[in-house]
Amino acid sequence: MQCCDLTAGKLRTPIVIQEYTDVSDGLGGVTKTWVPVMTARSMWKHATMYERLQAMKLNAGVLHRVYIRYSSVPTAKHRIWYKDQAYQIRGVVDIEERGRWLELAVEEGVPT
Repeated sequence: MQCCDLTAGKLRTPIVIQEYTDVSDGLGGVTKTWVPVMTARSMWKHATMYERLQAMKLNAGVLHRVYIRYSSVPTAKHRIWYKDQAYQIRGVVDIEERGRWLELAVEEGVPT
């Protein structure tokens, strides 16, 4: 995807970027949970599907490319929440290294 193909009008899909962090449980302790750190409008492109044998169990997943306006927030430690489903961020690329658009490689069908 070339940068010139991206326009604000193509960013139609709202997403939430979440981070796994400690949250107070109100009793002096903490609980680890996913909390929103950013919302964005995005454009999704299907990349590929795969199956792999892991620990004698067949696992399947789907990879997508998600495009958003540039932000320093998303990293591989975050996930995307979209339509009641989690997508693990596997990689983040600043397209053309111009600070305008990000391409996120995300994986569906994995535990997060």
